[in-house]
Amino acid sequence: GIIIAGWDRRHGGQVYSIPLGGSLHKQAYAIAGSGSTYIYGYCDANWKEGMTEEEGIEFVKGSLREAIKWDGSSGGVIRMVVLTAKGAQRHLYLPDNGYTGPGTK
Repeated sequence: GIIIAGWDRRHGGQVYSIPLGGSLHKQAYAIAGSGSTYIYGYCDANWKEGMTEEEGIEFVKGSLREAIKWDGSSGGVIRMVVLTAKGAQRHLYLPDNGYTGPGTK
C-alpha cells in the first residue's frame, strides 16, 4: 500500500492510505510496511487527536522504535517529514544516540 499526507490552508493536515486493492481511505494516521503488524496496539493506545507538533513527533518515533525492535526487516534509523503551514521539515534520528536530538536534517 501507499501512505499519502499533505497540508493545506483549507483542511490542514490530512492523511490517506491506498491499500493493495486500490481504494482511498482518509484516516487520522496510517501505518504500513513489515513492522506495522507489530505496532497496531501501540498506535491505538498512544494516538490522541489534537496532538502538538512535538507530541506527534514523539508518537511517530515511539511507533517506529517499536517496529524496529520487533521486526527484523525494519531499518535502524528513523526518517520522517513534518508537514505544516511553514512547509516540509525533514528529520533523521539515529539509534546510536537513542533516537534523541533535534533530528532536523
